[in-house]
Amino acid sequence: MKAKEITVTINEYGKARKIAAKKGERLKAILDRAGVNYALPCGGAGRCGRCRIRFLKGAPIPGSYEEAFLTDKETGAGIRILCRTVVCEDCEVELLNSIREQEISVLTLNDEHVRAQDISESEQTGAYGIAIDIGTTTIAAALIQSTNGGYTVIETSSCVNSQRKFGADVISRISAAEDEETRETMRKTVVSDIENLVKELTEAHNIGCPGKATALKAITITGNTTMLYLLAGRDPKSLGKYPYTAEHLEKEWMLSDVILDDIPDIGLTVLPGISAFVGADIVAGLFTLDLDKEEKFFFLDLGTNGEMAFYDGKDLKVTSTAAGPVFEAGGISCGVASIPGAIDHVKIEGADHHVTISTIGGAEPIGICGTGVMETVSELVRTGLVDETGLLTDEYFDKGFPLTKDGRIMLTQQDIRNVQLAKAAVYTGAKALLEGKVPDKVYISGGFGSKISQENVEELQMFPKDFNGKIIAVGNSALKGAAEYTACALSGWESESDAAAKLDLITEKAQLIELAAMDSFDEDYINAMNF
Repeated sequence: MKAKEITVTINEYGKARKIAAKKGERLKAILDRAGVNYALPCGGAGRCGRCRIRFLKGAPIPGSYEEAFLTDKETGAGIRILCRTVVCEDCEVELLNSIREQEISVLTLNDEHVRAQDISESEQTGAYGIAIDIGTTTIAAALIQSTNGGYTVIETSSCVNSQRKFGADVISRISAAEDEETRETMRKTVVSDIENLVKELTEAHNIGCPGKATALKAITITGNTTMLYLLAGRDPKSLGKYPYTAEHLEKEWMLSDVILDDIPDIGLTVLPGISAFVGADIVAGLFTLDLDKEEKFFFLDLGTNGEMAFYDGKDLKVTSTAAGPVFEAGGISCGVASIPGAIDHVKIEGADHHVTISTIGGAEPIGICGTGVMETVSELVRTGLVDETGLLTDEYFDKGFPLTKDGRIMLTQQDIRNVQLAKAAVYTGAKALLEGKVPDKVYISGGFGSKISQENVEELQMFPKDFNGKIIAVGNSALKGAAEYTACALSGWESESDAAAKLDLITEKAQLIELAAMDSFDEDYINAMNF
């Protein structure tokens, strides 16, 4: 018997479109068929309850997952758990917590890279290249032009990594990639994202068009080890289980159409990594620094996870901490990406615990991003609303601390626990690398690192006290490192050879520290959870 056909109306950013479906079909499959971008933070395993969607009409009867993750008020408002929803009649759905690609802003590169219009024609060489950083959440790209004195950034762009429908973190994506067919879909997904960015940047500046003297000459790609495995279509299974080994970490050069199906005949370099969880993005960040100098520096990338390195003037030690996605508001009940409307700064004052918030772009609050999460917890500790063990006072323990007057956006006890786990991982990892030594400078990269104020999160005790006054935010150091390597590739064989030698120096010098193998790690980690 043929399944009854129904109509699903998808309301996305105020635009509605109708999709034919079959009665009893999973909503996820319908959205995939319609080409809709959405996020499944736990990869659709039904563990987190964060992939929420609102039915404007035709809402199915709430099931066990709704009972586990949603309040009666939420189910009454038509909210359901996307990954488990089946539709059986004509309905209209609205995406929640969606991220418009145009709302994702790429982290800026350093100010010394002035824009092309500020470079005289005599300084321009006419050679163009593109640097790409594949992040777990966001893919960033920069179009650069080589100059006699280095390079200039013409334009940057970014998009949501569309693989987010397979999970918010690398572990979820490794699990999803166990299925060969799914792995190929994931490869095509990220390739499409990259190709769209390349085309957007080149077409906007009329690069590579017939009859134009200048053209795109080089592409450099960096990213964490899992993202690069998935880009190449490799099975990342070994990255997700003990002893967490990576067989493919070397720098690779190829013509672009080997991995980018529709971008032919461009020299493409994939930067090398160090380990399963200290990837090419960290190598790219270290590439921007000078290991020949005697100064001691600490390098910390706070993105979807926490990777760090310490150079004492002689030895380079690296490690990765299981901080999780908290620094990008992942795993937070009202967490959202750093988009307009995200609460990014918080102050709590007075006996009545008056809350003052600011949002990105001054927009109406829709959730809380990473900096807002950390500042809220720090303020709760400062005002005594959270004790040194991380417990909220009785007044807010059950429902959480409200950040908006209507109580719609709040920070819960579980959110605070997630922050404790993340900050303890960072502190313990830093302590293990330093071994009592004191760095001269501390470079913090990543979206969170570029926006956070050390003063505003002082109560978290996330960094060793020796970091005070030494922290320098370096933005997207992975993208900058990829851009610098691209500039070397554009400058000729000798320059590219020197750059390759510098990469070799970093990867050969790096000593991987396994935190879990350290006798004192568990005790140090537990102690670091306190405020």
